[in-house]
Amino acid sequence: MKISRTLPTKLNRCIGLAIILAVIVSLMVACGQKGRPSSTNSEIPSGLAVKTLSTPSAVPFTATPTATPTWPAFSAIANGQVTQVPPQAKQLALSDEIEVWALLGMDKESPYVGLTNAFHLVLVNARLARAAVISIPGNLFVYLPGEGMKRLNSAYALGGFNLVRDALIYNFGLPLDRVVLTHPAEFKWLVDDLGGLEVSVLTPIRDDCGGLPAGTHSMDGAKAYCYVAYLDGKDEIDRVRRQQQVLQLLFDKLVQNGRLAMLPILYASYQDKLETDFSLPDVLSKIPLALRLGDIGRVSYHVFGWDLVSEWELPDHSQTSVLLPIHSAVIDLLTNGVAELNQPLPITELVLTYEAQLTAAVGLTQTAQPLGTQPAPPRATPTRPLPTWMPGITPTRTIWPTSPAQTPRPYPIETNPPVYPTYNPYPVN
Repeated sequence: MKISRTLPTKLNRCIGLAIILAVIVSLMVACGQKGRPSSTNSEIPSGLAVKTLSTPSAVPFTATPTATPTWPAFSAIANGQVTQVPPQAKQLALSDEIEVWALLGMDKESPYVGLTNAFHLVLVNARLARAAVISIPGNLFVYLPGEGMKRLNSAYALGGFNLVRDALIYNFGLPLDRVVLTHPAEFKWLVDDLGGLEVSVLTPIRDDCGGLPAGTHSMDGAKAYCYVAYLDGKDEIDRVRRQQQVLQLLFDKLVQNGRLAMLPILYASYQDKLETDFSLPDVLSKIPLALRLGDIGRVSYHVFGWDLVSEWELPDHSQTSVLLPIHSAVIDLLTNGVAELNQPLPITELVLTYEAQLTAAVGLTQTAQPLGTQPAPPRATPTRPLPTWMPGITPTRTIWPTSPAQTPRPYPIETNPPVYPTYNPYPVN
């Protein structure tokens, strides 16, 4: 009888496991240390990327750096210039949180192209709710890349927004993120739609605008535009100061009494003529920022005054004067303005007041008529009143539409009051 020997089942499993482990170890040794393919292995094709793994506790996580855009450099056209071309300004140190907006005002109506005699830069730090408004004279004589030495207010007419951006980069070291260009009609509409402005006139204007003596004046759109466009001789700096004064008044009035609820219908009214890269969702997303910028001290205002420019007469026998920037003083102003944007400020109760006013105004507009169903009103004339259900639009008082949440007026006005019998204690004989 032939006797055959068999190994126990557990022993068979152990032997099989040992063989598998040996094969795995041999493969690991062939691939290199720690089981990873060696980075110097010549057998890996050069076009393939090898993904390596690391233990999170051993190697700290670092964000993948993104490629930063190269700061453009322009070659100046030195030949045939009426004055020496200044060198390109160095890039101003701006954090990623700061955006640069340009607010431009043209002297001609759409679709004609004219000079942007209103040129204002707004530097915004949305995280800290800080902003700096820098107003620049339109006849500032600067280098326009590809065009030569020209006035700054001619940049848009010569090359559109691209040349405006290049001019800011070359002369001030500032990038341009957003732009808004308005014409006289839109400016007048906005002033009228906000119910006019109370403007303090410091320097009287006698030969224009119907005569404006020194003092406080109630201005509609037409008079306010005359006030910001008036040029007394060669005093461009005074005009820039008046423009900035009205710009501040417009912003302050817009954030008060819930008028920011008017933005959808204002945008729909102006969008056919307004030139901007701000869409309606962009504008509405900036409402919380606008409420905080309405707080005291969160917006600083700067002007290219006589300490930053010098007057120079063109050598063409036309007796035309322009303003040349003093580059060191300009860079100091811009640097200080940027430094202010990085200084946090506490939020006061004024912001809470503005938020409560806006909440009440939105509630009333929704009760009166949804904004989504309100069509854009036609622009037959520059002075077009907005619907009476919007608060604070016209200087006259309007009657609000009643709703279940509102109480009736305590003293109704009756055109034909009823006659009730009265008792006369002193009858006439």
